[in-house]
Amino acid sequence: MSRFAVNIFFVIILLLLPAFSQSTNVPLDYWGYEILERWSTKGIIQSFDLFTRPMSRKTLTNLLVEIESKHKKNPDLLSGTEQQLLRQLLFDFNLGKERHLYTIKEPHGTLHVDLYGESTIGLQRGSTLQSDSLRSRWTLGGIVRGQLGNAVGFYLDASNTMIRGDDEIQDSDEQFDPSQGAPVVISGKNIYNDRAIAYFVAEKPWFHFQIGQDEFSWGPNLHHGLALNVQTQPTGMIGFSIPFSRFKFSYLHAFLKSGFQSKYLAAHRLDLKILKNLFIAGTETVIYGNRDVELAYLNPLMPFHIAEHHLGDRDNNNLSFDVIYYPVKNFKLWLEYFIDDMTTTRSLTNYFGNKFAFQTGLQWVNPAGIPNSQIDLEWVHIEPYVYTHWDSVNIYTHYNHIIGSQLGPNSESVMISWDQWVGRDLKISVFFRHIRKGEGNADTISRPVTGESKSFLQGIVEKRSSIGLVIREQIRRDVFVGLEYFYADIENFNHTPGRHSFSHNSRFTVQFNY
Repeated sequence: MSRFAVNIFFVIILLLLPAFSQSTNVPLDYWGYEILERWSTKGIIQSFDLFTRPMSRKTLTNLLVEIESKHKKNPDLLSGTEQQLLRQLLFDFNLGKERHLYTIKEPHGTLHVDLYGESTIGLQRGSTLQSDSLRSRWTLGGIVRGQLGNAVGFYLDASNTMIRGDDEIQDSDEQFDPSQGAPVVISGKNIYNDRAIAYFVAEKPWFHFQIGQDEFSWGPNLHHGLALNVQTQPTGMIGFSIPFSRFKFSYLHAFLKSGFQSKYLAAHRLDLKILKNLFIAGTETVIYGNRDVELAYLNPLMPFHIAEHHLGDRDNNNLSFDVIYYPVKNFKLWLEYFIDDMTTTRSLTNYFGNKFAFQTGLQWVNPAGIPNSQIDLEWVHIEPYVYTHWDSVNIYTHYNHIIGSQLGPNSESVMISWDQWVGRDLKISVFFRHIRKGEGNADTISRPVTGESKSFLQGIVEKRSSIGLVIREQIRRDVFVGLEYFYADIENFNHTPGRHSFSHNSRFTVQFNY
């Protein structure tokens, strides 16, 4: 029955495609997201499209047009640096002369080809290393993007990365078991891994449909989502979104990689614009596997919590709620609350089965009147056993990486960062972060060894304090160089009592996208 339902779903979509236009997505690592977030905090735009990424090119273009129109009416809206950033963004999205390595234009469609690459040389030294470690990382990839008539858009991003400098790697370390992470190929002293995003898309002003392999990240924070934050390895998926002026509904069904025969993620989200400066959202997810696709989870309107009960209460159902508030110009506040499991009949704080996490933060643009700068504050708190499950197939992971926060269960993080733009092309960032991590990971134990009580930061607590400096400059159009330095001081390293560690990490990076 489930396979039949999936086939019918695809047939219906394919029948609808000729009536659609196309617009592929903007990759999650695109630098423009950060700029749009900044302008949202300044009050120039407010859009719930910023909270369900990746955003389509058409949607992002519409936001840029809105910003440009407001700037023409009020020239003081953007600083000189921000005006230059806006011009480059407009250039990137066909509102200028977009540049490609190769382009084909035919009556029945268009195709663009781009080439990109990255080279990183890193030096690490620290108390746990016998000698200084010098590693290099080389990535080369290509992008094919285009459209077929006015019906379907398509996108392919394929890359291969070679890492050198790890003398302990042996040919026997090759692995293709997804439960251990992404595939790794060893050739001599070289480590290779590959990555691909590939999908088809169709879009109308009221509907965006996608099928293929892609990344996704939902929530108020660009860098650290609790519910959905798949930025490590893309996943096969089908999904769509329906935007209205006051709300937006999003749905996806993803096919996850693990050591099991089958593992799936279903998720839907409702974003609401309550006031001009106040947004709330609710996200529901469910992990299930070792069986065929469930029709109940393929139904985007079905409450997964109810569906799980009717399917035997054996899956991993989760809820999260967001609040995004812009109290005054140049300020943004946000809160995300993630509920893995909860029962009101037991202690909300001590019972191991009450598993929750939250993050809250503040963004302050141009603090104390300093132009082209911003401060970000973030606090993340994750209770023990969050993301775990009594059935291993339902652990909240894809390729052995947590789909939500990479901090994992039983942890807490506080971070403050300062960003400063010096003209369009130079950005300087400094940050401080303190992490406390108790024992236990998503793939270890899902409940206490004895009893039913939990305590936050139980076990030997590893404490990590980090400071960092990142300098990034665009030396010519779409060619970037970067210099990074990080220092970390760690107490109880690897949860070993009294073991102290420190490390210095320096990296030099060159990136290009043609």
